Amino acid sequence: MPEVGLTLDRTTHMLPAAALTDLALKIERLGFESVWLLDSFGRDPYMTCAYMLSKTSTLKVATGVATAYSRDAMGAQQTREALSEFYPGRFLMGIGASNPIVIAKRKGEWVAPLPKMTSYLEDMAEAQLISPTPEQMAPVILAAHAPGLQKLAVKHAQGMVTWMMPAPVIAEARDRVGPDFSITAQILCVLNTDADAARAIARTYLAMYIALPYYQAAFEKSGFEEADWMNGGSDALIDALTAWGDNAAISARVEEFGNAGADRVVLNVVREDQTQRTNGKPPVIIGDWVGIEGLADILPKS
Repeated sequence: MPEVGLTLDRTTHMLPAAALTDLALKIERLGFESVWLLDSFGRDPYMTCAYMLSKTSTLKVATGVATAYSRDAMGAQQTREALSEFYPGRFLMGIGASNPIVIAKRKGEWVAPLPKMTSYLEDMAEAQLISPTPEQMAPVILAAHAPGLQKLAVKHAQGMVTWMMPAPVIAEARDRVGPDFSITAQILCVLNTDADAARAIARTYLAMYIALPYYQAAFEKSGFEEADWMNGGSDALIDALTAWGDNAAISARVEEFGNAGADRVVLNVVREDQTQRTNGKPPVIIGDWVGIEGLADILPKS
């Protein structure tokens, strides 16, 4: 089985610091390999990584992923080296170009991902800092769905990560980057055995992504058709992007992505907030921080 990590979903940004500490310690205690923080208009992801690293002792903490538009390359390298020095072997620097919608909200000037990330990673590599050089440098893990970005990751990073992509994308990436390069696959996870309920939760969460053209292009290469991403997404597409069901079903999906070539599968575990249910409206989705206790049973026993 590949390593198994967890994504902190968007609603985690609303937790107060003490609750965030409790959650980090819980994830560490349960034995998950890593925790990944989104860059989504909440707390600064790097500052939050530093905070969570300071409160834990063994858990790996990652940006999953931070947008390159939030810091210039020198600033990113400063963060990378500082967290590498302060928390050796525990920080993972996931970084990517995001998408035009997000960058417009940041009032940034969108640049196509390949030239943007090429210059960004090259500038990071050229940065010369006066602080002590860490003995163990944190890996840069590039968000890379397309072939060009995957090749760039091999050249300038130490790993690549995909977000809400089906297993065939992982298999193609493995063929492209070779047997030894690190691949992380982040997928949605719903701990619900009712197919209709699980898919309703997944559809709500995935709606923004499956509406984006570059996601649709990746889906098409994986054998899906336009009808699969219309009207909220077909059952087949939703199932390909989501691990749902009981522990046996979740474990099987993790193994599927592992067999496709992922060294690490990061589960974004979400549920419906029943207290905010409104008739006729989509469910309100939040992190399932109770459900992860039982989910930990799928982890390999040491």
